[in-house]
Amino acid sequence: MRLVIAGGGTGGHLFPGIALAEELLSQGGDHAVLFMGARGGLEERIIPRHSYRLELLPSLKGGFLSLTGPRKLWRACKGYLQARRAILSFRADAVVGLGGYASALPVLAGWGVEVPCMLLEQNVIPGRTTRLLARFAAEIGVQFPEAARRFPNSRIVKHVGNPLRRKVLEAARLATQRNTGAAETSSEPTILVVGGSQGARALNDIAVRVWPKLKQIVPGARMVIIAGRDDDQRTVETFAAAGGRGQLADRAPQPGRQLPGEAMEDLYAQASVVLARAGATTMAELTAFALPSVLVPYPFAADNHQVENARVFVARGAGWMMVQKNIEIDRLAQRLADAILQPERRRRMAMAASSLATPQSAVETIARLAALVKGPDQARSPLPPAGPSGPARMDDPVSGVA
Repeated sequence: MRLVIAGGGTGGHLFPGIALAEELLSQGGDHAVLFMGARGGLEERIIPRHSYRLELLPSLKGGFLSLTGPRKLWRACKGYLQARRAILSFRADAVVGLGGYASALPVLAGWGVEVPCMLLEQNVIPGRTTRLLARFAAEIGVQFPEAARRFPNSRIVKHVGNPLRRKVLEAARLATQRNTGAAETSSEPTILVVGGSQGARALNDIAVRVWPKLKQIVPGARMVIIAGRDDDQRTVETFAAAGGRGQLADRAPQPGRQLPGEAMEDLYAQASVVLARAGATTMAELTAFALPSVLVPYPFAADNHQVENARVFVARGAGWMMVQKNIEIDRLAQRLADAILQPERRRRMAMAASSLATPQSAVETIARLAALVKGPDQARSPLPPAGPSGPARMDDPVSGVA
């Protein structure tokens, strides 16, 4: 199969594509991958490190339908024609859109030359670009079954999960066995703070503020903060001023680039509990590693989609959710301590997180793409409807909001 993987801009819209490319090319045979993204996006830096072919298109940041003014309209038309030529020249069998504005032109161009297109949607509330492109897709793969009802044609929606790279899944297997077992509390438990692929300034501040409270309850604890490249020095200074003990990573590790001696999967493998945003890739990683979590959704996410992502974890008992503007540091410290000091509670939360994992996501997605290439007679069964999820209990930290 000759596969075009379109999208980027953020880690959540790029790393699943890298996992798909890795899976396809590992299967042997005459397979090839072409990435398509936007100039200035994360993909421009990351994809070349993996030696994949990359076609960069004009950026339509801000929405591909907000084409006001002749310059932007001309840029969109030029990008569409470039994408069309690249798809035809590559002799693509299928196009997979990863979401975000960078996926728009390749998906439209693929549809225009009658190449089957599949969209991946990693959030409970689909992104605007995915919603607009849905009419041009043969299938839509989702991480959360709850997303299906938000598309007009739910019959083409399939629950495939969120593809993760093989090395992440390999590390996750051992961590899952440990976290879902009856392990005693570690003498040096690790709190991992993850703000997403770019870090999160507000979450860094929350972590620094909670540290003095937490170390009073769990004296042996250490904290690892993924600070983000734009906030590393400031966070180093404030963390040290708060008596921070542990490691502070200057930025989120990217594929092909590791922290000294540690990749992101190594940090997850060390963690006892995670304080994180509720971005789609972070959620997939938490389930893969069976990690209890306290989720602080990014308050300015489009359509408040991180809150909806977090509610899935809350409803299953996999973690707690706290709203950033109402954060109570004492309560947060206690929640983190509960997940560390109460082995049975930690195990139940880990089991709940693991129940949401989809370790075969990349394999399943590639299989579905292959079926689309072969034709409609190869289609698989549609997504079963999501079961009812009643209101989360507010008084139970394992099944309700903190």
